[in-house]
Amino acid sequence: MAKVIKVTLLARISDTQFTAAGSCDGRPFVARTIVYRGEPIFKVQEDSEGELKHLTMKDSSFDRGDRIAIARRLKQVRVGEAELDTDFSQLTVKELRVKAKELSVKGWRDGAVRKAQLADMVQQAAS
Repeated sequence: MAKVIKVTLLARISDTQFTAAGSCDGRPFVARTIVYRGEPIFKVQEDSEGELKHLTMKDSSFDRGDRIAIARRLKQVRVGEAELDTDFSQLTVKELRVKAKELSVKGWRDGAVRKAQLADMVQQAAS
């Protein structure tokens, strides 16, 4: 079954180090890169005793398929083959209005439109 991977953050720390965040089938993840054969590859990090680190397969809440799907999607975003998935519900109303104007969304200026409705309108226009 195909995994639904959404990448909401990708930050460059150095030339070969990145950190990323998103969700895999609705479960949030954080990933960091290590250098393997000269190429940065992503490893899912999980909370263990109050610290983020790479866990072994038996201790992880992500199975092998999840980890592979996450790493593949993150690499696509890193090299520019895919874009970040924006979670518009996390934006402020002011940010949503700016985004709605950029995307030429109709009807967002109505005073009866609430934040959740505005986020849905912007999400549909961005898709």
